[in-house]
Amino acid sequence: AGSGKTRVLTHRIGWLVEVVGVPAHGVLAVTFTNKAAAEMRGRVEALLRGGTRGMWVGTFHGLAHRLLRLHWREAQLPESFQVMDADDQQRMVKRIATAMELDEGRYPPRQITWWINAQKDEGRRPRHIQVPSNDFYTATLLKVYEEYEQRCQLAGLVDFAEILLRALETLRNHEGLLAHYQQRFTQLLVDEFQDTNSVQYAFVRLLAGDTGQVFVVGDDD
Repeated sequence: AGSGKTRVLTHRIGWLVEVVGVPAHGVLAVTFTNKAAAEMRGRVEALLRGGTRGMWVGTFHGLAHRLLRLHWREAQLPESFQVMDADDQQRMVKRIATAMELDEGRYPPRQITWWINAQKDEGRRPRHIQVPSNDFYTATLLKVYEEYEQRCQLAGLVDFAEILLRALETLRNHEGLLAHYQQRFTQLLVDEFQDTNSVQYAFVRLLAGDTGQVFVVGDDD
């Protein structure tokens, strides 16, 4: 902490735009918290004569949410889709658990919600999960996950973990859309890289393609 990681990243952006001549709209810079993203944007603004206009600077979820709003049809979402907060998500899981007559002591809604989010963070939809025949507990969690997915889709709702997974799947499933963003973002810069999960890492790899330049800073501990 305080060694200058973000300074390195923001000065690289300044060098790419002001010296190398990379257009601002060719830069995507990402970090993990809104506070860090605002700080990054402010530092870059101070370095560039033209500011950050056209540049995508934000959190993983913020940029993925922006992508979904722009391409809601391709994402198979209603234009007015809503993002659930943690409380909304847990309430829905609790309703499903109640409808399935699950023992709340054995299947606490908070724990089920955590499990669902963990699957999404690893890029796993219900169809990707193989459960051993003797693992009744996980099989039950999987049934809740399946019902939860269906209810969210019908209601036009996405949870926090869904935002990034849905954005990743949308790009994967639409070659033209992916090609557009791969050609646009030739420079991808990631702060706090050690904190990336599987979906975030896949998102960066996918956008980079074969020609994009990826530059990361992080704590190697």
